[in-house]
Amino acid sequence: MILSNKMYLLDGSFISGVTPYVDIDSVMKHPLWGSHLLLNNEDAVIRGHKDYIKAGADFLTTITYQASIRGFQKYLDLDYDQSYELIKRSVIICRQAITEENVERNIQIMGSVGPYGASLRDCSEYNGNYIDTMNLKELYDWHKPRIQALVEAGVDVMLFETIPSVIEATILLNILTEFPNQKACLSFSCKDGNHLSHGETFSSAVEMFWSNDYCKQLIAIGMNCLHPKFITPLLMSVKTKNVNFITYPNGGGIWDITKNCYDDTQIYKVSIDDLNIWNKKGLKIFGGCCKTDAIEIARLRSLIDDLHL
Repeated sequence: MILSNKMYLLDGSFISGVTPYVDIDSVMKHPLWGSHLLLNNEDAVIRGHKDYIKAGADFLTTITYQASIRGFQKYLDLDYDQSYELIKRSVIICRQAITEENVERNIQIMGSVGPYGASLRDCSEYNGNYIDTMNLKELYDWHKPRIQALVEAGVDVMLFETIPSVIEATILLNILTEFPNQKACLSFSCKDGNHLSHGETFSSAVEMFWSNDYCKQLIAIGMNCLHPKFITPLLMSVKTKNVNFITYPNGGGIWDITKNCYDDTQIYKVSIDDLNIWNKKGLKIFGGCCKTDAIEIARLRSLIDDLHL
C-alpha cells in the first residue's frame, strides 16, 4: 500500500466509540478493557465503528488493542482456537460495519496490536519497564498469534500501537517479516517531546526502523496516546528524510498515573495550523486516541478537508 499526498483520517478511541451503547463503567473495569465486547456485545462494536465511518474516517481500527490468546482464555473462558477465532472476528466486524454503511469512499481496516504492558493493567505501556526483565522469547510467543490471526483475517494494515520501547518494536517487526506481504504502521508511546516512554529518543527509533529493511513493510511510523503539545517537538526532532508519520493524540487531558484517571485540566484542541505544520513534516495519518469520540473525529475530518490535501 502506498500513501498518496493527502492526509488520511484514522478513527478515534474504541472505548469512546462504544460509550453510547454500553455500560461504560463495567467496560472500563473489565480486565480486557473493551476487547471482551467482541464476544459479549458485537452490536455495540459495530455501531461504534459505524459512527466513525459517518464521521469521515478513512481507517477503522479493530477492537483488539487488549486482545490476546491468554487474556481470552483467562477472562472469557475460551480455549486457544476460540480465542484465536475471536481475534479474527474483529476484522469481520469491521468489514460488516463498512458494508452496512455503504459509503462511496475507500475505508481500510487497521489491525490493532497493543503492547504487552497493557495486559499487565498497571500503566506499563507508559514506561516499558517490563522489557528490562522479561524473557524476550515469551514476548514473541505472546504477540505472534495475535498478529497471525489479524493477518489471516485480512487486515489492510497492521497497527502496532502505544509501543513503549525499541526492543518490543523490534520483536513486533521481526514477527511482521514472517508475513512479507503485510503492511504495518508502528506507533510509539512517548513520555515527552523527545523520548519514547522507555527512554530511547524518538528520532533514533525512527531512524532505526525507517532506514532499513523494515521500511519495506512499514507505511508510517509515529506516536499515539500523548498530549498534542508533544507532537511538534517529536516530529521536528527527526532528521531522517522522507518519513511518513502517523500520530493520534489523546482528546482529553493527560493520564495521571498516581490517580489512575485523566487530568482534564490540560485539554488541547488540535487546530488547522497544527495540522499544516505536521503535514509539512510528513504527517500522513492522523486521528484520535483516548477520549476522542466520533464528534471529534468529524471535527478533524473538517480540518483535514480544509487543508485541501
